[in-house]
Amino acid sequence: MEALKNPQNNQQIERSKTMTAEEKIALNERNIRKALEDYGRHTYDNDVLKDVSDSFIKIVARDNYYSKMDLRELFRKSPAWNEELDCIVINSTRTHDPDYNRVWNLGCDIFLSVWNDENYEQIMRAIRYFSQPDAPAERRNVYEKALNELAPGALVPGKKLTRVFRDLCKALGVLDETKGSEFQRLYAQFADELQSKQIPYKLFVSINPAHWITMSNPKRDSRGTTLTSCHSFNATDYDYNNGCSGYARDKYSFICFTVDNPNVSELLNNRKTTRQIFVYKPGSGVLLQSRMYNTSGGTYGAQAESKEYRDLIQRELSELEGATNLWNTQKYLSQHSVFFRRHEDFGGYPDWEYSDFVPMLSVRTDASNPEGVTIGEAGVCVKCGAYNSDGVYCDECSHDGIECEECGERFDEDEMTWVYNSNGDRVQVCPRCLDRYYSLCADCDEYYREDDMTRLANGNWVCSSCLDNYTMCDYCGEYDCAEDMHEAVNRFGRTIYVCDDCATYHFSVCSDCGRLVQDNLAETAYGVDDDERIVCPSCITNYTRCDTCGEYHKDIEEGLCCECREERAAS
Repeated sequence: MEALKNPQNNQQIERSKTMTAEEKIALNERNIRKALEDYGRHTYDNDVLKDVSDSFIKIVARDNYYSKMDLRELFRKSPAWNEELDCIVINSTRTHDPDYNRVWNLGCDIFLSVWNDENYEQIMRAIRYFSQPDAPAERRNVYEKALNELAPGALVPGKKLTRVFRDLCKALGVLDETKGSEFQRLYAQFADELQSKQIPYKLFVSINPAHWITMSNPKRDSRGTTLTSCHSFNATDYDYNNGCSGYARDKYSFICFTVDNPNVSELLNNRKTTRQIFVYKPGSGVLLQSRMYNTSGGTYGAQAESKEYRDLIQRELSELEGATNLWNTQKYLSQHSVFFRRHEDFGGYPDWEYSDFVPMLSVRTDASNPEGVTIGEAGVCVKCGAYNSDGVYCDECSHDGIECEECGERFDEDEMTWVYNSNGDRVQVCPRCLDRYYSLCADCDEYYREDDMTRLANGNWVCSSCLDNYTMCDYCGEYDCAEDMHEAVNRFGRTIYVCDDCATYHFSVCSDCGRLVQDNLAETAYGVDDDERIVCPSCITNYTRCDTCGEYHKDIEEGLCCECREERAAS
């Protein structure tokens, strides 16, 4: 990433060098107060926010300053560091489209040791395959041919260009896997440049305690609920929102997020559009990336965003530490818990421990025997400031009763029912909201919001998972058991499937082929013995319409059925 000179940022960097601990802690306090004000601006559920004490704010502000010191000193080296927001702001001033002149020069530097009179032209053309992507087709063909001759099999459709180039390096004998080698340094720069692109958004890479407290958007927002979770600070139906202050107090976690309009400051605190937690101990070369949350409801479908954020963070960390930007990335598995482990008093939700949320582990090539990292700390009670591992209130300050997820009112535990909300989270609701918004799935016997359920033909409700056991009737559009469906034929002669009721009341059996045919599509016809029968649109082609009576018959002579022939003969 290219760092542009930013006079305003330079002033912030100089200021950060002279800020005392007291000044920085005071800035943290102001940020927290502003964030809490913004957080409650559009929600009527402000009970927790009203209970936030000065003790809570001062303790979180102080602890955050001291615990995140190592990360802060590293992040302050970035030209995109914002001291007021306590975060790096990555945007188009930090990224660019590929500089293909630089791609060419780096490619030449990499192959300099093997360049000679015999292979000069071929290597030059192969490098231009990467540095001249917009060349005319006839030239591209020449470059591709040279590449294939130098490294047969390297160029495969769909293969990443950086991997193709690496195979070319291997074929020409310049590949050097030695940690910290000149090849590794040049190849990392080449790969970075080739994959560079401008991003149309600002990515906030933050250790600000205010951003941790508001990490998930507020519940019951009048603008519509989006990107809420068990870490939503104003809700007490989960204990996990204790993690908001718990993350703010640990040493090595930081939060990355985006908003629709970064020029509206309140949106940083109450309307995030994506957010993801990373954990990194400065100098370790080991990066943990936790679950991606977005406005679509969670991890699923966000793999592209997640990869892009990871690439940006890896490049930023490598640049700040003067290291080669080469990382090996894989899915995070349980055996890595030796290195990343949650604090015993951490009350937040440990997303990185669940494979369904696709946590990723990246290890830079210069990493060596890193020490373990603890994620999270005990949270802080919003009312008295005591350290606490469950919820935003400690036991002494907790309110009586359980808060209903829907209406926000409190009820005795025996009045509450566990349900699954629209985000798939298991929460508790009161009897009134249960009747108003939820139904019992007839198959799994769990409650879900009716908006997320389907009503069967028999009147029962089923959840989206159990719906896989049912088939939609092609006639009435309602779901029924697959084993109760009947094969039928439509007016185009195509096979459809209908439920029992539709088969009984709207379909008849074709006398010829035995298939069900819709009543208003069936025709009455007469066989050779003049027997009356019901016939489908496909089978009616085996009959002929009588010119006189207009009915379909098998026995047609000179355009007349038997009866009409007899009537004509009699007259």
